[in-house]
Amino acid sequence: MTRTTTGAGLVTREPQEEGTGRTLVLADWTAAAPADIAAAGYERVLVEEPLRAGASLDDDLRLLRFLRECTGHTLRLDWVLGGRPLVGERNLHHLVPPVRGVDGAAECAATWLGAYRYGAYYYRVGPGFVTVKDVRPDGESVHLTIDGESADHFRAIAEATSVADLDEAATEALADAVEFGLALRGEQAVLLLPFRMRHWPVPYVAA
Repeated sequence: MTRTTTGAGLVTREPQEEGTGRTLVLADWTAAAPADIAAAGYERVLVEEPLRAGASLDDDLRLLRFLRECTGHTLRLDWVLGGRPLVGERNLHHLVPPVRGVDGAAECAATWLGAYRYGAYYYRVGPGFVTVKDVRPDGESVHLTIDGESADHFRAIAEATSVADLDEAATEALADAVEFGLALRGEQAVLLLPFRMRHWPVPYVAA
């Protein structure tokens, strides 16, 4: 197996066995966007240090956004949870789970890993509309179709990292999204909870 430094915080490992795909090793999970990692042809991502949670809600939402995007791009992510996130567990279990937890997060990580099912909470984008499917096992199943300006606001919230990224109309829509369990908001950070489904059918669960 070769290990080659490719940039700040980025290391490439060639697969140990045929068919496992290229692995990107991240010393710093903020060093690259999941969309760029997937576009570069990587299938697996290994984060070397535990991903820290529980210090602030804004930081947790930024971390969950990273996990959401990794899930949406079907990246096989190997990571360790450090600390308990400041959000309810139902807001975690549809995202790619940790392999284990440290610093008081062992139980949270084990529950997350056991509850995870790919496709439990996602959205798809069509011409002028968005569909949302929520079949997480610990609540009522929901299927939504959002169109018109509301679909525009949904997509704006999906792309936003902070409230400052949203115009007045989208900020008002964010309040509704939070109320209906579609999004979370911190002091500054914004997170749309469902991930975008880009691949169907999905071989991810067989990995």
